Parts: sequence; structure tokens; C-alpha cells
Amino acid sequence: MANMDAIKAILKHSPDTLSILRRKSVTREVLFSYLDEKDIVMKAPITKNELIDKIMEFWNIKRADVITTVSCRNNEETISETKPLREDSNSISALAEQFAGWFYSLMNDEGVGPENFYPDAKMKINLHSNNDCDTTVVEDDPDGLAQQLLRIKLQHGIFFNPNVSKEGTQGRMDPHGLVVVLVCGTLHVQKTCVGVFEQVFSLARDPFCDNNWKIKNSELNLRSKSAVMGQPRLCDSELTSNLLSLPSS
Repeated sequence: MANMDAIKAILKHSPDTLSILRRKSVTREVLFSYLDEKDIVMKAPITKNELIDKIMEFWNIKRADVITTVSCRNNEETISETKPLREDSNSISALAEQFAGWFYSLMNDEGVGPENFYPDAKMKINLHSNNDCDTTVVEDDPDGLAQQLLRIKLQHGIFFNPNVSKEGTQGRMDPHGLVVVLVCGTLHVQKTCVGVFEQVFSLARDPFCDNNWKIKNSELNLRSKSAVMGQPRLCDSELTSNLLSLPSS
């Protein structure tokens, strides 16, 4: 009975089948054994993501494209659970919206880990206060980059509230084939709005990490404002408005 109660609890609090298969406790060995029992043909070596694909195909469940973050350090694989893209849309805009929700959810929690950045990733952070601008650039150092983001968040106690409407979050393709995510929103300290932010990301799939999305580079503007009238828009910022002319597909 205890095992059945545990199974019911897992099913109740899991958004979908994919999130269950991605749990750390569901190892590659477990998935491999299941497929082997069902006489499903597999070619070794095979990753956990590929095993999940095989199972989803066997169950006749369509797997939508997803944003996943995988740590490939020391040959260990840690997969975070993420919300799949809507099945009726594979557009870059849908990807941008999902990415924004995922990224700032992490930022507002324990921060974004270094495994989500390429080794040569670069980030520029501009902190605007009154007429001053303090700029920090971190490159070729995923650990330092993640720590810098967390340091700014903790130092100022800020909460990121992205504008996930079409006016505040969009996706584009740059000439080099990278997916560009444009986001803006408001900054809060406790329940008080203290400013706005704009951020641009360039994303690329990592072929050495199960083809998952990682951040190639980013630029973040943090602007202190005493009075914010409504949600900011991408077209109002020089950082993001100049990129809106890029193609969206």
C-alpha cells in the first residue's frame, strides 16, 4: 500500500510523463532494462535522453521540443525537469517565452548554474543608477559568470518579473544561426518595484550534451527607477529594439 501511495503522489505532482522519466531516480539502467524487456532495438552507446525518446515512441506519446539543462561534467548527467513547448507551436517565439520563464525562475530561486553556459560564454552586465553606469564583463568562465549573476541578485535583493507578453519577450534568428531571445521586465525588492531590466541571450544547441540549449552570450541592463508606469516593452530599449529587425524564423 505504501508503494502505491508513493506512486500516486508522484503521478499527482508530475506535470507529464516526460518529467517522470527525467527524474534522477529513473536511471539510464532502469530505462535500458525496460526497453530490453520489451525487445526494443537499441544501438550502444545510448544516452538517457535517447532512451526516453525510445520509450515515448513505444508508448506513442509525442515528445515536443524542450529546453533542458544538462551538466556533463565528469561524465555525470543531471537533467533538470522543464516544461515542454506547446505541441501546436515549434516557433522561436514559443521557445523564447519558455526560456524566459525557465531562466528567471532559476534567477529568483537559487540562481542559474554554470552548466547552462558554454565554456567560452560571455556576459555583459550594465547597472544603471541615476546618471552612472557600472559595467561588468565576464567571459570564458561559466562558474564566474553564474556567481556574478547570483552576487548581483543577492547584493541588491532583486526579484525579476519578465514581461512574457509579445511586447516583452520575443525570439529571433541571428545571421550566424543562433537563437536570440529578447526579454524585458520589472525589478522588485520585496513588494516594491525599483526599476526595469532588458536582457538579450544568444542560444545554441550543444552537440556534446545531448543537443540541449545553452547560453552562448548575453547582455543584461539593470535600470534603477523610482516610478515605473506599466510593463516595459522591447521597442522602448535601445538594447532590444535594434534586434527586433532580425528574422523570427
